[in-house]
Amino acid sequence: MTVNITEKEKIPLLSKPINPPFTFRDPENPSKIYGSALSLKELADILRYIPFFSIEYHTHRIDEDMTISSDLALWLKYVLNLDDLAKEVETIAQTYKGLELKEKLISLINSKLFEGG
Repeated sequence: MTVNITEKEKIPLLSKPINPPFTFRDPENPSKIYGSALSLKELADILRYIPFFSIEYHTHRIDEDMTISSDLALWLKYVLNLDDLAKEVETIAQTYKGLELKEKLISLINSKLFEGG
């Protein structure tokens, strides 16, 4: 049996709270939290308040073992099941830095919400 979900029906799925939340922390002081999101809608709501350096840290970080980490992309992929969006976040994070990265990410997330995922 195939179930078709209309675009209108997708929107509530993107605003449904999901655990665990995504938390933006200060890279130098992990106990300092700038914001948390339980859904794509909440992520869109808080991104403008998150410092760009925290966004950089959580979207494109080279760890001590020289692996590249994107905490946000992993959360999008494995918690929210938004594989395509996770890949787009990784691409943006490899291309842009600083305030430009923040602006591109805000634009991308908002466009996905508007599209319904």
